[in-house]
Amino acid sequence: MKKILILILTFLPMTLFGQHLKCCQSEKEVKSYLSGKWKERNTESNMVYEYWFENGKGHVSEIEIAENGDELIELEIQPFVEIIKYDQGFKIKFTYPYENWISELKYLNSNKLILVTNGKETEYYKYNK
Repeated sequence: MKKILILILTFLPMTLFGQHLKCCQSEKEVKSYLSGKWKERNTESNMVYEYWFENGKGHVSEIEIAENGDELIELEIQPFVEIIKYDQGFKIKFTYPYENWISELKYLNSNKLILVTNGKETEYYKYNK
């Protein structure tokens, strides 16, 4: 009985750890959940990031929210977004004209997003205003 309990306790955390993207099995599902506006949690920033996909291409815009609630779209060059599937889940590649970087998609559901970039986790929530 003790051996069975030890085996269960050994493998249970491994299966739970690997299921953080249970919602998404395909790029299409990731795009569906990711589409929309996201705001970084626990920050004073007024920036909102809007993801959308059309004609096979992904886009993200940085939108500043004014104190009166108006949206002010930033006129900077916005990156293209590509969803990359790999063995452990998905990554997002952000491509600017002169640089690009990749963030790991650690967690994603309809209300919460966690990206890992250069070892740093950033949590976002769905912005519905």
